[in-house]
This record gives sequence, structure tokens and C-alpha cells, in this order.
Amino acid sequence: MKRTILNAKVLANLTCTMLLSSATFAYAGAAEFTNSDQTQQLSQEYGQMTPTAVSETTWRAISNWSTDSVSLLEFIADNDEEFELERYVDVLIRDYRDGDVVAQFQALDKTVLDLWSQAMDEASYEDNFLFTRYAAQYKPALFDQWLKNNRALTLAEYLQQQSPQLYETWYNEHAAPKRKGLSVLEYDKTLPSEVYAELKDLLNKLPLGGERSQCACQMITPLTSSGHVVTNYPSSPSNWSDYSSDDSGLSKHKLDFKTTAYGAFHSGDGERWSKHKVYGYDSSINHNSSEFYVKMLCADTNGYDCNQSNTCSGNLEVRGTYAARFHVTGQAKKIWSKATNSHSADGAKFAVDLPGAAPEIVLFNKAGGAAMSYNTGWDINSVLGALKAALGITAAIVSDNPGSLLDGQLASDLITNIAGMITRSGNEATVNSTMRARFDSSDVSPFMLQPNEVYHFTLDSNARVKARGYGGYSDSHFEYGSSGAIMYAANQFTCASGVTPPLPTGLWFYADQSGPDSIASLRSDVETWLSMQLNKPVSAGQSQGIVH
Repeated sequence: MKRTILNAKVLANLTCTMLLSSATFAYAGAAEFTNSDQTQQLSQEYGQMTPTAVSETTWRAISNWSTDSVSLLEFIADNDEEFELERYVDVLIRDYRDGDVVAQFQALDKTVLDLWSQAMDEASYEDNFLFTRYAAQYKPALFDQWLKNNRALTLAEYLQQQSPQLYETWYNEHAAPKRKGLSVLEYDKTLPSEVYAELKDLLNKLPLGGERSQCACQMITPLTSSGHVVTNYPSSPSNWSDYSSDDSGLSKHKLDFKTTAYGAFHSGDGERWSKHKVYGYDSSINHNSSEFYVKMLCADTNGYDCNQSNTCSGNLEVRGTYAARFHVTGQAKKIWSKATNSHSADGAKFAVDLPGAAPEIVLFNKAGGAAMSYNTGWDINSVLGALKAALGITAAIVSDNPGSLLDGQLASDLITNIAGMITRSGNEATVNSTMRARFDSSDVSPFMLQPNEVYHFTLDSNARVKARGYGGYSDSHFEYGSSGAIMYAANQFTCASGVTPPLPTGLWFYADQSGPDSIASLRSDVETWLSMQLNKPVSAGQSQGIVH
């Protein structure tokens, strides 16, 4: 969004993890039964749709059909029409006593105020007003449920009545074809024939039992060009090296630095030494990323949105982990040696872009590192400074006795906005350290999965190394490596009568690039978590995949 709908006073109370609706779920896997109750259960399960992986072009076609190019809230903010939103909110709450609105939202989701601690301090009309605006922007699914429970006008319906020209401009120029009652097969006359055919097969897909309702829902995920369900940059393990040497006369130096990456997980290993001259190295490693999309497509066989009240909803559980290790050494103890230093740092950010106008929500965001220095004024914190900017970390860099802080944080590795570096000084020193970050919706509450909406999760990482030395002889070694996993489970679907629900689905990706966690431990983490979420055994022998 170019503009922020909520004012600064309210936004000051919103921290980086505004999300999450509450619920719990379980799933019973299909099996062979004999008695009537078990047969009925089997029939219900066989009514569910299996997940589908579609081509990138077909994914874009489905997303463009179902998603507004600009949400109504964004359109209002971008066109300086916030007074229309204020009028709408005022109409919604004018008949409620102070605090009634919040109480109603809490009845739907007890965690709705977890990240707005100062809300309703005065239980005033203004509190009711500001909270309703907050819910409309940051809790869209919950806000829609509250509107339905109270039989209240949606923002679109209100603008159609009170500001039809504003609504028509948005509707004609920015609303999704789905909203306009167009079929996913017909809204774009330029769709390639192969995309049209894939969409047709998708819409005519039958459930496991061979029967389907007029409306059917299924989980959709895009395939990347490499055939994977998670998009990785780079898409497969790759290597890169930087080498230089100067053996002329008395002045000599050498550098050998190698990196590798698979998606967001990466490693680096470097050696620098010099004789009789100042020689340094400084390198940032950017745009290592892994991302996945979640979408529940609900449509009839002709490609029209089901357009039924509460068509289908579900729980979306998400887990992301990132672990990095750091090792640096330095030596400047020979005669004439003057100075040496060696720095290594790495950081990661896990974030989600939810449907609607809400901004990106950061789920975890952390950087760490290790450094040694001897007789040098080089700013140690500058190494983490680049990561702090790239990853949006807002907390101060920790440099004074960071060990105790990091140890405490690592004990409960659900971490946001923490950065730290462990340092040692001396003409010969070795430093090893580890950083961990984790987000698990099971620790809080699941996301609410709505039909025909796109949920986009991204894990980004950045690393940086610096080394320098001079004098008779100086040596620096610096390395980092990371490992981790991202995964989701969609389950506990509640669908209207006459709607075929999706089959519960899980997706995962894990990788180790010289990090602290082995492939075996990462696989075990994925299998344990998905087995618990889907209530069935899960095998994750490949580094990424889909399970249902």
C-alpha cells in the first residue's frame, strides 16, 4: 500500500506479528472399515478432493481470476478516500455500547487482542472505532465472520450504496474476474490452449469416491520450472568461488572464498592471508530465498465461483525453521605482524503476505555471527549492519556481552527482531557460535484458510563476511552455514452442504548447506510435525514434496 489506513497512534500498538485466528484440528486418514459407522466415515473422506500441482502459467491464470489486482482497502487509501472507510466503520458500530465490538470479536477469536495490548484501555467509543478499523485491515477473515454474524453490510456493499462512483471505478478497473461473475475459463480470451485444457481437467476432477457436488474445493500449488512445489533461488545446490593471489616481491596475499546455496539455505568458507601489506576482503551474499503458495480453489465444473455463504474454510498450520553456524579464526603472532580480523554473519526473515490489504507480516527475523580481532579499529557491528538493513531488523545490534543474551534466547528459539555477534580479541583466536530462529503456528493459533485466496510465505536470507590483516604475516579464516525447513498443513475444513471439501494436505522443503542441523534431523522434524498435524504417518525422504 502507498498509504496506511490506520493512524500512527494505532500502528504504534501493532508489532510485527499481527495474525492468526484460533482453532485446533485433527484428521482421520482413509482406511478400510466394515461396520456402518465406519463405512459412513469412509464415504465422507472419499468425498474430499486430492491436491493438485499446476503449471506456473495455469497458477497465474487461477490467481488472476480470483484475486483483486488492488484490494478495495488499498484503493481507498491510494485515492485519499479514507473518510469513506471512517463513515463505514461509524455506521457499523453506532448501535454498540463501548466494548461490545471487542467482546464479539473475542468470542470468535480469543487471541484477537494479543498484539494490541493497549486496546480498550478507556472502553470508549473511539476505542471501538479504532479497533474495528484495525480488524478490517489486519484481520480480514475474522472481520468478514463478524459481519456475517451481525448481518452487517460489507465495505463493498456500503460503497455501492453510499459512493457508487468510487465503487464502480474500483470494480471496473481492479476487481478480480471472480467478483464480476466471470468463469476462470472465459475471463481471459488470450489464455493459451494448454492452460485452458489444464483448467478444464482441474474443474472436472472427481473426488476419490467418484462423486462430487456442484461446488468442489481442492488445494492448489504451483510447480516451478524445475518441477518442485517450493520455489527456490537458487533452485538447486550451486557453487561459486572467488579467488585472487599476488606473489610479486615481498608483498604477497591470497584469498580463497567458496559459497554454495539451495534456496534460502547457504554456506560460505573463506581463507585470507597476507605478508607485508594491508589486504582485506568484504562480501555480501544476497537473494537466497525459498517461497511457497497456499490456495484453496472452490468452483463448479464450468469454472464459476461457488458464491455460497461460507463455502468452505479450513485451518492452515505453518512451520519455518532456520539455523546458522559461524566459525572464524585469526592469527597475527609472528614477528612484524600488526593486525588481523575475521568476521562472519548470517540472518534470515520468514514472512507471510496474507490476502487483502494487510502488509507483509514478519514471523521471525534474526541475524547472528562471530568475529575475532587484534589491533584493529574495524567496526565489528558493520558486518551485521548490512543484514540488519536487508532483513528489516529493528532491534539494536548486540555487541556487549552477547553470549548470555543469545544463550537465553536459544533456549526458546521462537525469536523475532534479535541480532547478536560473539567476539574474541587477541593475536590468535577462534570463535564458534550458533543462531536459531523458528516460527510454528502450533505455538499460537492457525491461519484461517479461505476459498479462492492466495497465501504467500517467503524465507529470505543474507550473509556477509569481512576479513583484513597486515604486517609481517596475518591469517584469517571465516565461514558460515545454514540449514532448516518450511512446511504447512491444511486441515479441519468446514464446508457448506453441497460443497465437496478438499483433502487435508501437507507440503514441505528442507535443506542443509553446512548448517548445524543434518538432513536426517531435518527430515525427522518434517515427518514428526506433519504426522502430528495430519494424524497419519508421513514419509519425507525427498527434500520437498506434497502429502495428503
